Amino acid sequence: MLILRPIALGDLEPLLALAELLDSMNLPSDRDFLEARIRASLRSFGGGLSDWRDGVYMFVLEDLSTGRVIGTSLILAKNGRPDAPYYWLAVTTEERRSSELDRRFVHTKLQLRSTTDGPTEIGGLILDPAFRAHPEKCGKALSIVRFAYISMFVERFEREVIAEMLSPFIEPGRNLLWDAFGRRFTGLDYREADHLSSRSKQFIADLFPVDPVYTILFPEEVQAVIGQTNETAKAAVAILERLGFHYLNQVDPFDGGPYYGAARDAISSVRERRQLVLPGRVCEVVPGPDAPLALVSAQAALGFRATVVPLDARSAPLLSTEAREALGVSSGDRVSVTPLP
Repeated sequence: MLILRPIALGDLEPLLALAELLDSMNLPSDRDFLEARIRASLRSFGGGLSDWRDGVYMFVLEDLSTGRVIGTSLILAKNGRPDAPYYWLAVTTEERRSSELDRRFVHTKLQLRSTTDGPTEIGGLILDPAFRAHPEKCGKALSIVRFAYISMFVERFEREVIAEMLSPFIEPGRNLLWDAFGRRFTGLDYREADHLSSRSKQFIADLFPVDPVYTILFPEEVQAVIGQTNETAKAAVAILERLGFHYLNQVDPFDGGPYYGAARDAISSVRERRQLVLPGRVCEVVPGPDAPLALVSAQAALGFRATVVPLDARSAPLLSTEAREALGVSSGDRVSVTPLP
């Protein structure tokens, strides 16, 4: 039995182990940073925030049979505040022609942009590789749980939602675009810059060029990775595209990874969530392997909990006694149902 729940202080060690698999800005392999982020998540889920924009919601996927935390994902209620702007590189094109030479060029340009009134951001999705082919679609569950939660508490989130995807890397801690661009303007290697940006991004505004940069000036292998997705992130992108996300013509200032976005209320997992009252009938029959699956979530006695269950022929969720106990719900309680794409 797998359960999705808010992270707890006792999850720090397994979170560190998961972070080592990705080591991104949203989830760096940094004990102090992750402990602070867990505490921020506890305040957010517990309603202890004076400003909803400070919200940090970290979810973990736990295998109840072993007690192991095998995955995580998160929501940042707002990325971009007066004290912490949100930065990106806008990707635009410029056409140039010469009638004298009978030549035409379309140049790609990168230009630093920022806002102090940014969107909600989802990210930090990591799954233990041993569970990537699990029949309960663990990766999809870790992605969809964020939208299930957003749809339950829309007042805590912005109307626009973005996701930053990692680009290809030469090796851990080495990125072609950073070496050709960011490093030349900051004097920092990629890992130093990425870890620093998790605490402060002021150096980006101070040191990055403000004028457009023509990518034709970069080596061809650098141009080829701008806006491209790391192999490990392609499955996550496919899920987001099915939910209504699209490429924003924006890339990360550090690694050139693409930003995807969608209007919150247009995301299918937000729009199509159903609420129902849990019936008294308990289903203990195991359906066939081809039965469609859905994420059932509830804010009940145990706080927020979610799990993956099969649907019957009428698209009603089949909750066993074990599933009800894991969710902390009983007959008559309200639950939400979000289909897995």
